[in-house]
Amino acid sequence: MCPVSLGMRFITSFAAMADTMIPHHVDDITADWLNEVLGAEFDTIDSIAIEHFAEGVGILGELARVSLTYAAGGSGPATVIAKCPTTVEENLGLVLAMGFYVREVSFYREVASQVPIRVPKLYHADMSETSVPFVLIIEDMVGASTPDQVAGISVEEAEKIIASIVPLHAQYWGDIDELETLDWLPPMNNDLYKGGQQMGEALFPAFSEHYASHMSAQDMERIGTSCKRYTELLDYTTTIGAATFTHTDCRAENYLFGGPDGDDAVTVVDFQLSTRHIGMWDVTNLIAGSMTTELRRQHERQLIQGYVDQIRSRGIDYSMDQAMKEYRVCLLHQCPAQVISSDLGGGNERGAALLEQLHLRPLYAALDNDALDLLDEF
Repeated sequence: MCPVSLGMRFITSFAAMADTMIPHHVDDITADWLNEVLGAEFDTIDSIAIEHFAEGVGILGELARVSLTYAAGGSGPATVIAKCPTTVEENLGLVLAMGFYVREVSFYREVASQVPIRVPKLYHADMSETSVPFVLIIEDMVGASTPDQVAGISVEEAEKIIASIVPLHAQYWGDIDELETLDWLPPMNNDLYKGGQQMGEALFPAFSEHYASHMSAQDMERIGTSCKRYTELLDYTTTIGAATFTHTDCRAENYLFGGPDGDDAVTVVDFQLSTRHIGMWDVTNLIAGSMTTELRRQHERQLIQGYVDQIRSRGIDYSMDQAMKEYRVCLLHQCPAQVISSDLGGGNERGAALLEQLHLRPLYAALDNDALDLLDEF
């Protein structure tokens, strides 16, 4: 069953309860609308000011900070964060096909309060039956900062991010019965993702031409082979380790440092890509995509060992050998995944630079770890 249909029962169950208009864009949000949807929890809002942010970061969604002015005698949060569908038209089709907004709204409504990780407080969530439009109104993590993924994160930042996601992995580790109750959370080898093989094969010629100067012709040819075997690879990844709840978009700019809970707090945001998969996928995403290639080469084993130690400390049987096997498989998976996502638009110059790094760094990590050699092993 596809992610969109997986979440349809859930969408109908709460969308039918809401008679209010769902904003298509953050600029459609008004003080009257906020009073209608937040009235049970907030004092009367007299006026608002909307400040767009995260251009070139929120590639699959539109983000804004909404400043709230309350009526006389009223009080409440000075700001909230609003999230609506992406304004990058070429990205919207992918978002709809993959059910990304279904997953994020479902996470905040059903899971966020049940897991021991720091996420923004949910004030309001709604979506249409197709998931576009959708809207999230969540806590503004005032004072928090976001690492710069283009520049690359430090080893200490990587360690903190990994530690912040371990509790989510550990809670669901190998618990298939519990995972399957989340019927909107697709396994990594779901039918829609398998359909990505056709996309990868179609996009590979342009991808190969664009990135030809960054690797040998032989390596590029093997990346093309991985695209042709993408469906097999998805099935293979589900056999190599214990399934859990993965953030799946574990990259630097989806983690906020500091804020209301103090300088040491790490807050996890953006659950649009969440899947049922092995936890090492998140670690691989972070190390291979958010660190510079030079720093990753020096510290990847150290960071993976730290993840293994934290998982084991929760009574889970997990070894460094197993983790490294999963790491190489995830890096192999990253190769066709970068081709499939290569037609995403960054929205602006900064977004384009981010996408360039998101595509290239995992490929270098795959080559460094001989991940493409695994094509001969399954």
